[in-house]
Amino acid sequence: MRGAAVVALVLLAARVSSAQAPSARPLVFEARLDGIVASRTATTHAGLGITRAASRNLELEIVVGGGITMRDERDDPSASARGDVLARFAPVPANRGRWGAYAAGGVSALVERGSRGRAVLALLVGARGRRTFVEAGLGGGVRVGAGLRF
Repeated sequence: MRGAAVVALVLLAARVSSAQAPSARPLVFEARLDGIVASRTATTHAGLGITRAASRNLELEIVVGGGITMRDERDDPSASARGDVLARFAPVPANRGRWGAYAAGGVSALVERGSRGRAVLALLVGARGRRTFVEAGLGGGVRVGAGLRF
């Protein structure tokens, strides 16, 4: 229920920002690979994301991903999935051909076959070029990711 409210707020914010300047803020899509390592689990996800600029320095992002999770007590991997709703702040927006740093925060829903899902806070720092990005932070464990924007 809370996750639906967060998604609704992000979509509302994107809609309000699109009313201000629809042609200046197109949607940006991304393909990504993420790894999350916690005390007894290791997770690998491939994902897709949609990003919308809310202002010059702030972007709103929704990511869905799926993959496998390995647990210490089990030898075989289990299917898992993740959904993120993030706000990304870049003090100096990335210019064409140059890399720029950013910080992101939001919520992440993690689910795994055979266990209850959980919501976690996600805090990330990263660097982004024109089409690529790398990031690291916390969210269900130590998280690292990289991807392509198109």
